[in-house]
Amino acid sequence: MNDIKKVIILGAGASKSDGAPLQRDLFKDFFDYVYKNSRNNILLGEQEKILVDFFKTFWNIDIQGHDADEFPTFEDCLGILDIAYARGESFRGYRKEKINQTRDALIFLIGKVLDIRLKGKTNNNHLNLVKRLKKEDKLLQTSFISLNYDLIIDNVLGDLYNKNEERLYLDYGINFANNEWKEPVPGRSIPLFKIHGSLNWLQCPTCNQMEYTYSRKDRSYNSVHENAPCRGCQTPMEPVIIPPTFYKNLNNRFIQEIFLKSEEVLRDADEVFICGYSFPDADIFMRYVLKRAELFNQKSPKLYIINRNPERNPESKEKSYKNNKINRIFKNKANINFTDLSFQEFCEDGCDDSLN
Repeated sequence: MNDIKKVIILGAGASKSDGAPLQRDLFKDFFDYVYKNSRNNILLGEQEKILVDFFKTFWNIDIQGHDADEFPTFEDCLGILDIAYARGESFRGYRKEKINQTRDALIFLIGKVLDIRLKGKTNNNHLNLVKRLKKEDKLLQTSFISLNYDLIIDNVLGDLYNKNEERLYLDYGINFANNEWKEPVPGRSIPLFKIHGSLNWLQCPTCNQMEYTYSRKDRSYNSVHENAPCRGCQTPMEPVIIPPTFYKNLNNRFIQEIFLKSEEVLRDADEVFICGYSFPDADIFMRYVLKRAELFNQKSPKLYIINRNPERNPESKEKSYKNNKINRIFKNKANINFTDLSFQEFCEDGCDDSLN
């Protein structure tokens, strides 16, 4: 691995700045899509039908009339299904098989909405960030940790192999079985650790291999529901997605490896930039990794919080609440720097000359 001095953590707010929806918007966007198709007499697919039934049965939400305020959170939906699965229980009218089908359909929903939203015109904040780091000759000393499933930063870093004369490689911290994957070269690779999984990863449950779908961008978001066969044993492959719930299953050996490498770069970093991430209560494992890294040695990195929403009042009570919440997480309060930067400003100009 490169001599990493800086770690950039990308939360949902970073992806939102480039057009991706927040979790709270996923359900409304999906139902708007389903309602529009039903009005145009476009037949619903199997996954859409499963979700329509789920929201009607569990939450009494109908595609004919829905309001953003009435939707449950993603944690509510996936959480209750995961608890039922872990306890070996079911709901009336929802046996184990249907619970699993519904859970898979909710993951399909993530991919579907991202596919719809990101097909249109997006901003170039992630691209500007990588361009700036490269111009400042800091890119090879930077590691990214993404908490998002989307492929915005993936595509920017992946394109460096094709568009850069020196050929830089994308390093997910794990290996993939398919030939399209360009194995990272030491000293020429950019680490991107996606500790919640990614919509362009597929895993075979039989031979336990991973495949990577970057070379087929048009199907990356659809891979979560295509059940593509494994090239080795023909078993239907499964998406690698760690849902945003308190009941995360982190037994996947690839995710465990990514967690370990994330902790390693956080331990050794001089500076950590936390972008568009408000430390949701359900994501205790990210706080766990940060705490392990903080306590590993006596030298804590400088922390920069880039979390300003340009659409909201910077003096709002919400900002103070989030800052106090983040303050409580870390031991060395003096190293925490709450900036007034939006993610866009950070991508374009950096943070108080700290990257120069």
